[in-house]
Amino acid sequence: MTGKTLQTYLPEGTPSGIRIAELTTRIVLAVSVPRTKLEQFFHRLESQHIGTYFLFGGSDDDTKPISYIGQTEDLKTRLKNHDANKEFWTTAVVLISRTHSFTQAHIRWLEWHSILKAKEANRYHLENGNSSGLPFVTEPILADLHEIFETGSLLLESLGYPIFKPLVSKPETNLSESENEKWYLKSKDVDAIGVFTTEGFILLKNSKLRAEFTPGAVDSGFARKRHKLVEEAILKLDGNSYIAQEDFICNSPSQAAAISLARHSNGWVLWKNKFGQTLDEVKRQSEN
Repeated sequence: MTGKTLQTYLPEGTPSGIRIAELTTRIVLAVSVPRTKLEQFFHRLESQHIGTYFLFGGSDDDTKPISYIGQTEDLKTRLKNHDANKEFWTTAVVLISRTHSFTQAHIRWLEWHSILKAKEANRYHLENGNSSGLPFVTEPILADLHEIFETGSLLLESLGYPIFKPLVSKPETNLSESENEKWYLKSKDVDAIGVFTTEGFILLKNSKLRAEFTPGAVDSGFARKRHKLVEEAILKLDGNSYIAQEDFICNSPSQAAAISLARHSNGWVLWKNKFGQTLDEVKRQSEN
């Protein structure tokens, strides 16, 4: 990996307003627009571009954040339409060309490829229906588009929307040993495996979780989260346990332990690595 210079401009002087991100050597701009700032955005020159756009939203009760991916030659009309007809979203991020060099072929391919890669990452619920077929682009344009997508992906992640990044990176990536480290939790009807990341604690696919909650945990927040996971078939019942059908993220090691054990739990002392050390011993005590 090589270093890159990323610049984020705050036209309103605050990170809670419109944000414009770019790599200084590339032509792609990512403009993050809070839903409450649409009118301000419509008065900016960036709103006169054509582009591929992303709507982001969801609530704390959702098992995953929600996104919608589209493309348009008329950003003002399209975003006004989504403001009137789509409830879930709070922020739009628009990918445009600083030099107005995007054509309809560019934005249609970027929409198609973005939907494909977002589904592969499986990090967000996509509001899109079935995507259209692969748009035709010439070979030279396709070469440019892969670089444009790579840039757009990095800019989206820098703005807080890693929609193309899987929860757990592939082993061949350049992660440190500590970032690849797995944590284990075993008990009656429980055989769970997780990864502790800067974004939260990820329970891995095929983890086995106890099905029946203790009486004191039935109305807890982690019980409500697990009910949602069951409703969405991310967890499937198998005897006295649920089996995770895919990786999913929890807010903390303790929430992941509680969802696994179906009771209030201190994940910092319950999750252990392959050497039998607790998460607390490795991540907290070793730093003191």
